[in-house]
Amino acid sequence: MYIGNVIDDFWSRNCSFAKRTLLIGMTFGLMTTAKAEIVTILPASPKSLESVIARIEVSNSCFYDFRVPIQLKQVGTVIRVDITATSNCAELGMPPPMPDLDIKLGQFPPGVFSVDVFRTYIPSTGIALPALLLGSAHFTVTDNNATKTGPFPLVDYTDHWWNPQESGMGFSIMQHPSDRIFAAWFVYDQMGQPTWYTLQPGQWLSSTVYTGPIYKTTGTYLGATYDPGQLVVTPVGTGTFSFHSYSSATFAYTVEGKAGSKEITRLSF
Repeated sequence: MYIGNVIDDFWSRNCSFAKRTLLIGMTFGLMTTAKAEIVTILPASPKSLESVIARIEVSNSCFYDFRVPIQLKQVGTVIRVDITATSNCAELGMPPPMPDLDIKLGQFPPGVFSVDVFRTYIPSTGIALPALLLGSAHFTVTDNNATKTGPFPLVDYTDHWWNPQESGMGFSIMQHPSDRIFAAWFVYDQMGQPTWYTLQPGQWLSSTVYTGPIYKTTGTYLGATYDPGQLVVTPVGTGTFSFHSYSSATFAYTVEGKAGSKEITRLSF
């Protein structure tokens, strides 16, 4: 009886070892023969200084570990993206699908660039497997300044701007790749109620000065069903941004009969 137990235990341990070996071998085989993921560049034809995104088709929830930062490195015109695969889900089986992964590569001057996406897998053993090339893509950045005839900015001023001495007041400036600016200005009225103005559209007077009309908009209360008939857009004045540097500007305005100016800087988070 005792000898039988020893034999059974021997077979059990060796079978378990064989299963583990097979699992590791299958996992390693799956990782080293991973299919190439599709990498798409957005927008397809980026312009100079326009944000470029690499979209990667994600096959399942084990594709990457969101707790591990994605690494970006650029040497010349070649960009390398390194992703770490998660190790806390089933290494075999059918994990649930996940949304495609969008990664901001940055803003680029005119030229031809390439991006290579690699993934490193660290199984529960803690021993990292070799990084695998998942996919590659090329993109060409065009010089959209070459065809412009009027004044245009040389800097992207998109950000939240404020005066640190006047907390509660500020601007949200969005500069589109077309160079047009949409600016929302949040202040308070005479009753101390928050009021929003928008500067749109507008034009560049020089590479650092942008001016345009200011509007006040009222509409449907947030808690009610939207009624387009309640939308009222009223022109109330004009405003001008004079950018002194990348991070400082003066905003001069005439709004509802009041004229003034504000010194503003980018809001540091």
